[in-house]
Amino acid sequence: MEKIDKVFLIVKKHVTEYFQSFGHFFKRVLLLFTQDYVETALFILFCTIITAAMTSLLKKVLIQAMMFVSGVTYIAPVNLGKVLLNPLSVLMMLIFAVIVTLMSLFEIAGLLHTFSVAQAGRETNLTCMFMAGFRACWKALNPRNWPMMIFILVLFPLTKLLPLSGSTFKLILPGFVNQTIDYTKWLNILYIVLYWVLIIFLTVYIFSINGFVLQKESFFKSCSLSRKLCKGHLIEVFLHMFLLTLILNFAINSVSSVLVVNGEELMSFMRRTGNVVAKSEAVGTYTYALRQVLKSFFSPAINNAALTVLFYKFLDDKTKKETVSGEVHKLKQYSMKRTVAFVVSLAAVSLMIIGFMSYRYAYLLESVDRPLVCAHRGDNVNAPENTMPAFELAASENLKWIELDVHQTSDGVIVCNHDSTIKRVTGRNIAIHDITYEELSKIELGSWMPGEYEHVHLATLREALELAKENDMNVQVELKGHHDDKNFEENVLAVINETGMHDNVMVIAQDASRLKRIMELDPTITKGYCMVIAVGALDDIEYTDNITIEESYVTPELVRAMHEKGIKVFCWTVDLDDTVQYLVSCDVDVIGTDNPMLINNALDKADYSGGISRAAHILMHMIANMDK
Repeated sequence: MEKIDKVFLIVKKHVTEYFQSFGHFFKRVLLLFTQDYVETALFILFCTIITAAMTSLLKKVLIQAMMFVSGVTYIAPVNLGKVLLNPLSVLMMLIFAVIVTLMSLFEIAGLLHTFSVAQAGRETNLTCMFMAGFRACWKALNPRNWPMMIFILVLFPLTKLLPLSGSTFKLILPGFVNQTIDYTKWLNILYIVLYWVLIIFLTVYIFSINGFVLQKESFFKSCSLSRKLCKGHLIEVFLHMFLLTLILNFAINSVSSVLVVNGEELMSFMRRTGNVVAKSEAVGTYTYALRQVLKSFFSPAINNAALTVLFYKFLDDKTKKETVSGEVHKLKQYSMKRTVAFVVSLAAVSLMIIGFMSYRYAYLLESVDRPLVCAHRGDNVNAPENTMPAFELAASENLKWIELDVHQTSDGVIVCNHDSTIKRVTGRNIAIHDITYEELSKIELGSWMPGEYEHVHLATLREALELAKENDMNVQVELKGHHDDKNFEENVLAVINETGMHDNVMVIAQDASRLKRIMELDPTITKGYCMVIAVGALDDIEYTDNITIEESYVTPELVRAMHEKGIKVFCWTVDLDDTVQYLVSCDVDVIGTDNPMLINNALDKADYSGGISRAAHILMHMIANMDK
């Protein structure tokens, strides 16, 4: 018992000491943050505007240049390899990555300079912040410092650890990749392990950016310094930054909710309306938007201030004095006249960029129509995918579209299933092309969704199309199949024609050769090329009438360009209601989802007006950048 008490007292002592240390750290961070908060806010705002405009422009130039050097008029999966493997394309992508990284480094360096000067009790100005950014970018161009760009461009964004820049190029995995990881157990475990390995690695080298920006050392020497500073302090650094992130997120979420709720109450009072449902929907939408804006502006500043506090805490006195005095010396180099001239010039550039963006996106003033909802593999949230119950639920929800995948049994029957085997839905590792339909129809999906649907089996294409015809629904039939299947496309078309659904089906495929074969067999049936990435003159693709694209890559420019050519844009697979408003503002035609009821509810409260509100939704998405 005495040993337990001693252990408890020791633990209590360490916990108390830690929180005392964290309290001092947190107080110091707030002091640094508030000292030059006006200059900091203006600096971040300018960096965000410049980066958004430059990135948008550079992306367009990059894509056009890559198509030109590769001799193509569009980029899609069918020619993606040809474009990406072109040596000139590779060179241009590297240059683009370097420019984007330098823009992020520019912002980080300016903030670190500000907080380093504040560490000495001095105030800075915008000119010095910009010059600090320029110096760091010039230094980064030295080949020996190039590895630092991987930190900024890939590692920090990939782990979502410490957003040091509101304009950082965020590495976001596409939605279908995340779904694949979530659905595949071993991939999920591997992803989690690699993620935490990266977290530990970045914690060890967390001060490498500080050393690089604030001292004259190369990036590798800054990494060595970071290892030295973290030695014996690794857990403290990790816990400090982890707790700070929790507090920051809690504060931002709370402030967002309070501001929006009170603002909505005020507007309701002024309008004298009391629609509780509409009010709650607006509160949810606006709270999310405000939260993302606050995160984009406060998180980088707070995180850079936190790194500055820890950096100087672990430095020895001599190095600390030299570093701080160096930053103060840089501060003395710029007069007030130069500062005013610099700010006026930057304001002029900002106005020019805003003017250009306003002209380019003038079409956002137009209102948009409500997109239709497509049940991806049926309503597969509430019933097993690609089965009649899933399709029947979609019909009962008055949907105009369902999507299904088709394979062919060994005796030529077209059945609905996503994978080439039935292992994922039945637990039995049997390839569809190796089994007859009679054998397949006896296998139940009990292991997939037990209970009410325990005895359900996979639907045939004929059954699904007959149901769709009875309920006046359109169907996306995605061609999967196996390379050994005989007359696969012919058999699919036969079922479509025999059920009288020729004019209500869009045959889709990710394999362009499948669509080319359909084009040869029946040029009149509607076809849709299913693409992850799609840019350029997509109307040049002769074997498709519409495009279906992964939702992460939908842009208002893409949709507008397609609509001008009479091409409809279908997007997939949208399972988060936060995404819906952006897709509405992009003016997509059909949204594919696993959860039709959720997306329909989101569409009910979406904003379909044009003008400032539509532009704001697009801008908000750019700021938030799907930060999930």
